[in-house]
Amino acid sequence: MMDPRKILEEEIRRETILINPGVLSESYIPDHLLFREEEIARITRHFGRFLRGIHPGNLLIHGPPGTGKTHAIQLIARSYNSFAKEQEIDSEMIYVNCKDKTYYQIIVSLLHELGVDFPSRGLGVGEAVDALAKHLKKSIGTYVFIFDEIDKIKRSARDREEPMNALIYRMSRLDELTGKENVAFAVISNRTDILQKLEYFTRSKFIPEIVYFREYNAIELAEILKDRVEKAFKPGTVDEAVPKLLAALIKRSGKDLRWGFRVLKEAGLLATNKVTENIIWKAVEIVDKDMLKETIQGFDLDQLIVLWAIAFLEDSGITPMTGTVYHLYKIACDELEWTPRTMRHVMHYITPKLETQGLVTSKEKGLGRGRGKTLIFHIEEEPVKILNLVEKVLSEKFGRTLDHVTNPVFREIRVRGIV
Repeated sequence: MMDPRKILEEEIRRETILINPGVLSESYIPDHLLFREEEIARITRHFGRFLRGIHPGNLLIHGPPGTGKTHAIQLIARSYNSFAKEQEIDSEMIYVNCKDKTYYQIIVSLLHELGVDFPSRGLGVGEAVDALAKHLKKSIGTYVFIFDEIDKIKRSARDREEPMNALIYRMSRLDELTGKENVAFAVISNRTDILQKLEYFTRSKFIPEIVYFREYNAIELAEILKDRVEKAFKPGTVDEAVPKLLAALIKRSGKDLRWGFRVLKEAGLLATNKVTENIIWKAVEIVDKDMLKETIQGFDLDQLIVLWAIAFLEDSGITPMTGTVYHLYKIACDELEWTPRTMRHVMHYITPKLETQGLVTSKEKGLGRGRGKTLIFHIEEEPVKILNLVEKVLSEKFGRTLDHVTNPVFREIRVRGIV
């Protein structure tokens, strides 16, 4: 008979080669960020002007995922705030991660960081912005606001404006609202086209200095991974070839360092004496499966069904266009006896969420003269892998599932397409 207590005792006594696993977590911020000295120095000098009483202007920091943008700005914020305190300068850098927050929630987060008592719900964006402007007008200090992952703001049904554009526009106009130049801000994004996504009046008011974080090359990736190995593992317990192997896998598969750190941690848990290349391959398989499942489990039912529809169409050789995706989504809802959302809701709220998670991409395509435009979607993972995972998660959440293999409705669509 299995005894949980015995298993726990064995786990406590089991020797591990991982002596400091925290350095492999996403939340770990090293004291020194390898190969980002130039970018850190540039951002620090830019906002350091505020400490001399000179308004520095705004920043746009962008670059691919996993290139150190977030860690760099958090490292800078930590130094900026401690230095300002030591020098008795009334200035503060405030960091807000915008991912999955609404425009309202972001402003409220700022207010709370500033020590303003403001309700987390129940009031409108206008009232939150007014409260922010009122506080800043009375303040004698200066502030740098950092908005990370700004392109991943969650759009709410109450939003009349595109939230990213609205946030940047309001922050750019704080000097007009307060009559003071006591706020500068930076926005951080993975997207290279973020300025093109803004309205003309927002761009003309924002006018940021731009700092680009390039991708690490394979040699740099290997050095960063080697540095973390030395901090996380007992000496001599990781093969010398492992950092280079992981660096090559990151470049080849389009992954990033966060993935590499997670693989190292999983490999450390799998290994008894030493992390070898074979153990790395086993860890890769576990991490890839877990990360994809974690992402999918975070979706609500409508998001799951839309993702399933796009994957099914692509797996069936049918182009996943706007109308086709929505039509199949409605069919799937009928099969599940679930009330479908409107087409506008699906295209304005659901598909953007799937895109921000990196599972789906879209591109605009003209339908011909006088026929308008449509969006064509693409699944970034193997469609059949998405289908199987979504069906499993749906069965857990819903109590019933879509079966793309045996369901006669979907078998017919595979053969004849969507009419």
